[in-house]
Amino acid sequence: MNLLEVKMKKIILLLLVVSAVTFTAPANKNRNQNLNTTVQNSKKGETAKEAWERVKPEIKIRLNKISKDLVAGNYKASFDEMPEKFLTYLAKKGSMSVNELKNITIKTMSKLTDNMKIIENTYDFENVKVGKTETGRNYAIIPTKVTIIYNGQKINGEGKTMAFEDGNKWYIINYEKEYMIFLKDVYPDLAKIK
Repeated sequence: MNLLEVKMKKIILLLLVVSAVTFTAPANKNRNQNLNTTVQNSKKGETAKEAWERVKPEIKIRLNKISKDLVAGNYKASFDEMPEKFLTYLAKKGSMSVNELKNITIKTMSKLTDNMKIIENTYDFENVKVGKTETGRNYAIIPTKVTIIYNGQKINGEGKTMAFEDGNKWYIINYEKEYMIFLKDVYPDLAKIK
């Protein structure tokens, strides 16, 4: 295999892994209720940093669970946590139901990752960038690192994950330029973040 093929496979696999990892939101009603209560208890005029510090412990727990699921090869767990608003949008674009979209995506991810094993997926909570969108939506951008084994070769990659507020919930999505295109119709303010 030549160097160009290795680099292309590395890029493709990283995109697949990062996309599978980070389109997530609260799947569990208790976790979601904790964040709802936290958001409702926030003070008016709260800064983005204050909002992030308030929800950071719960976001850490959720991201750690996602990491463990991915290392175990459980892509369904991450996919089941996608924001319903975004899932509905994607399903409409594909002229299918949300369940069909989930099933097709899970099957495709499983097939595409046959020769791949995620061995580590980590988030850098020390270097998070926080802010507010033009609409006042709080967000945090979290650096992400992933290590995979592909055909016996160890590959390291870096990306970004975004946690953001929508109503009384916080969601987590992949924050890569390629994915902002998909978000612009559902979350146009997030697509404008630089």
